[in-house]
Amino acid sequence: MISTPHILVVDDDPLIRQQLEWLYTGDGYRVTVAALVEQAQQVLEKEDIDLVVTDIRLAGPLDGVELTRLIAERWSDIPVIVITGFAEIETAVEVLKIGASDYLVKPVTAAAIQESTRTVLQRAILFTEIRNLRRHLKENCEFGGMLSRTPEMHQVFETIRMVAPTDGTVVVEGETGTGKELVASAIHHQSQRRDGPFITINCGGVPEPLLESELFGYERGAFTGADQARAGKIEMADGGTLFLDEIENMPLAMQAKLLLVLSHQRVQRLGGKQWTRVNMRVIAASNVPLGTLVAQGKMRSDFYYRIHVIPIRLLPLRQRAQDIPLLVQDFLHHHPVALQKRITGISPAAIDQLMEHTWPGNVRELQNVLEKAVILTKSRILDRADLDLERISLTAAGASNKKFPSELSMNQWIQEQEKAYLIHKLKTFGGRIDLTAKSCGVDSRTIHRKMQIYGLDRKVFSKGASLGRFMAIGKPQEDH
Repeated sequence: MISTPHILVVDDDPLIRQQLEWLYTGDGYRVTVAALVEQAQQVLEKEDIDLVVTDIRLAGPLDGVELTRLIAERWSDIPVIVITGFAEIETAVEVLKIGASDYLVKPVTAAAIQESTRTVLQRAILFTEIRNLRRHLKENCEFGGMLSRTPEMHQVFETIRMVAPTDGTVVVEGETGTGKELVASAIHHQSQRRDGPFITINCGGVPEPLLESELFGYERGAFTGADQARAGKIEMADGGTLFLDEIENMPLAMQAKLLLVLSHQRVQRLGGKQWTRVNMRVIAASNVPLGTLVAQGKMRSDFYYRIHVIPIRLLPLRQRAQDIPLLVQDFLHHHPVALQKRITGISPAAIDQLMEHTWPGNVRELQNVLEKAVILTKSRILDRADLDLERISLTAAGASNKKFPSELSMNQWIQEQEKAYLIHKLKTFGGRIDLTAKSCGVDSRTIHRKMQIYGLDRKVFSKGASLGRFMAIGKPQEDH
């Protein structure tokens, strides 16, 4: 995964270009040279560059100042070192304001160039790692923006690469916010069906009476309000992929009907008499392990065996905390507000705070926290004060003072902390599901599901909680 830094040298003097190329090559760097800004731009568009070293004075209509401005606008994560004459120091300072990382004044010694290069590359090491990861993913498989250092997630990437060319049915299991739809999309776009449709339906987001018509479609007059015929999601997925999100919410009767479609590859609209052949791949996603649903009687065993062919399990963010710095820098590199405000990094104290958080909403919650911080901050470096993360005492949340009981497994300990976190939030908001979900950075369905898992009753938290609601939101409100 580690890649040799690639340096672009831009100078219109062929002798200086050659000397810098020899110096950097001798130090083990990859080197590309260009004489003009236009040539440098072509290299930047085609190559993965980790550092640009440019003279301020260049032949042609554009100089090193314009090149630095161009890089700051289009490739803001690539550091720039400018080389200038003594009389141009004011210009060099101005270039620093534009976005250059360092400047060197002629005559420049080899030692000065080497020291500046090491320092600048070290400061940009996270951005360099992101480029290296993306380079690795591009060479092996596209994963729709997923990044990770963990072996478990790399195994997920390898599984995607292996299953994508097939038509095997895939089930992606993982908590809310872990990126299940990203996995489904990556599988589709790496498959032979990439030119076909990628049709998504959220089984938990469609009311049960409407789910059948959404999936199967209907003919005109099939029911009141059916003024014209309409194809369902299954028909629309012909030649492509049908992604069934939150399949744990699909009713048992609907599972039986969908099983027939999957078995015979044909569908009949509501109110219709004709069967239509469909050629589609199915990818399902669930917040709950499907085996648990079968044991609870919430999923038919025959339906389970039909769709549970290739399982992919995604780690929650709390189990891959080492990825947080990488995800943060990648977010800052792509978010339009961060780019507009030229937010370039995050303080070590803020990173420590992020890595200590339990992240019940996973990567989606992290993105929400970062987006709020980016929008509201007045600095170019995010700090602890910019992060809206409530520090929760385990004791205050009702957890045991014994932080690391030897009789518990890691997963059991994590579940205890998650339960304590949820209890604390529910107490804070008087059992209000909507406010609890908003504070946790997840949706209401996730809170309901977690409460069911941990046996928590909303009414317990709403009793005598009027004062808590008043303090939290300004005035008492009715429970929802």
